[in-house]
Amino acid sequence: MASPETTRNMDNYVARHDRLVRHLQMEVEVATPEFSRVTMPISEHHKNGMGVAHGGAIFALADVAFGAAANAGRKTGVVSLTSSIEFLNPGRVSPLIGEARVVRAGHHVVSYDVRILDGDGALVARAVSTGFVTDMPLPE
Repeated sequence: MASPETTRNMDNYVARHDRLVRHLQMEVEVATPEFSRVTMPISEHHKNGMGVAHGGAIFALADVAFGAAANAGRKTGVVSLTSSIEFLNPGRVSPLIGEARVVRAGHHVVSYDVRILDGDGALVARAVSTGFVTDMPLPE
């Protein structure tokens, strides 16, 4: 099996159907049930009043990285149960990179650690996201 760093999945459910992904100019680069990598530029539309990445944009990136991994390869959707984020450094250097790694892949509950890095590799935020595996079919 190829490593998550070399497996590209441009046909991910989130990449195809999530309008916020397109609106915020995110790109789902890798999406497997174990790992995802999503990038987002820091344009003027992504910045807060102090000129750094807006916390809401950072959280959105963490949530999309979680959703891309949690829904990868599934026939039914995973929805968020809880998310907790810790903002550690300002996002200054574009692009921001969200990486989600599975912690627990249960039958009904999944958990991921998510790290947000900036273009220089600085740790901007870390999150823990937990989802519930539903019986709702994902759209094709």
